[in-house]
Amino acid sequence: MQTLEKIKEKYKVKNRKLLYSYTEGYIGKNVYEVTLNDGTIKKSEQILKNKRNGDAVVIIPITELNRFVIIIEARPNTKEEVTVSFPAGMVDNNESYEQAALRELEEETGYTSDKLIELEWHYQDQGCSKAIIKTYVALNCKKVKTQHLDIGEKIISIEVSKEELEEISTKEFNGANAKIAYLTYKLKQDVLRDI
Repeated sequence: MQTLEKIKEKYKVKNRKLLYSYTEGYIGKNVYEVTLNDGTIKKSEQILKNKRNGDAVVIIPITELNRFVIIIEARPNTKEEVTVSFPAGMVDNNESYEQAALRELEEETGYTSDKLIELEWHYQDQGCSKAIIKTYVALNCKKVKTQHLDIGEKIISIEVSKEELEEISTKEFNGANAKIAYLTYKLKQDVLRDI
């Protein structure tokens, strides 16, 4: 029987040829012809955000008083048009994931943190994107300034208790990134206590 690694190796890309690129505004795509190690030739479309992969971060901020900071944001393209989530955003050029997490936390909430812990990472949409989302817990968060939002962003941040977050996560978190972040946080609480 073949091992998992042998099977995976057959489906890795042996050759990638860019056929064309298309960008209009914020969203674009690269279209490639790829040849897999097993000889299969196929077309592959990769979504781009702001002419990049679209790597991003999600931050679970926890204050010194053990309260959680969440955001309420205008999201006109969603069914509800408003989302409840954790602070999040894209990684800028020449910026580490950790730098992006601290920047987005401060921009969207006005809070800072003296300790970031990476919880997990996942692909945003592995079918058509290389974008990686990394989730961080930000400890000892303190409100130090007002928000500094990007043009067009409408965000309010609020603090909630652990019990309130449990209810909110069940009823209000409709985005995959917030759900993944919160469920991973719950799974790893024992490990986090020891840090």
